[in-house]
Amino acid sequence: MTKKILVPVANGIEMIEALSIVDVFRRAGAIVDIASVHELVITSSHNVKIHADKLIDECVNEEYDLVAVPGGIPGAENLKNCETLITILKKQNAANKLYGAICASPALVLKHHGLLEGKKATCHPLFIANLSSEQASEMKVVFDQNCVTSRGAGTSVDFALELVEILMGKEKKLEVAKGMVVQTS
Repeated sequence: MTKKILVPVANGIEMIEALSIVDVFRRAGAIVDIASVHELVITSSHNVKIHADKLIDECVNEEYDLVAVPGGIPGAENLKNCETLITILKKQNAANKLYGAICASPALVLKHHGLLEGKKATCHPLFIANLSSEQASEMKVVFDQNCVTSRGAGTSVDFALELVEILMGKEKKLEVAKGMVVQTS
């Protein structure tokens, strides 16, 4: 069965984090919706234009196997303030379905909205103090229950490949990694 992934984007997101998830999952054969919380064309934190597939409001009644939130500043703040995205994330968590975030978003989006309760997590070193000492980890990628978090742009491919392994199996992860010339364990 084909997996369906949602990658929300907003003005000021970290392009590498968002598009690593999109690229890795599309290589794996998943359906990926890039959904903007603003207009269809957003501008990343480093001034790169990204054309979303749809607006986030079009995703509320969709079922996703994974919702993966990129970081970046002010992107994470813009995502945190999107009521529709938070509704989708809370629905995902309530259904015990997979969701994740990278960079500033574990602290600014997930933690802020109670989506890290009882879960270990990691995030960008500049935001790790926002997580409680019981939650915080300095690992590149942390998978706890139905939540996966990661550190930042430099760990974005590791993050995406971990998500592929969780949803589609180790064989698919290794296949995608090999095609990208990424060494994995």
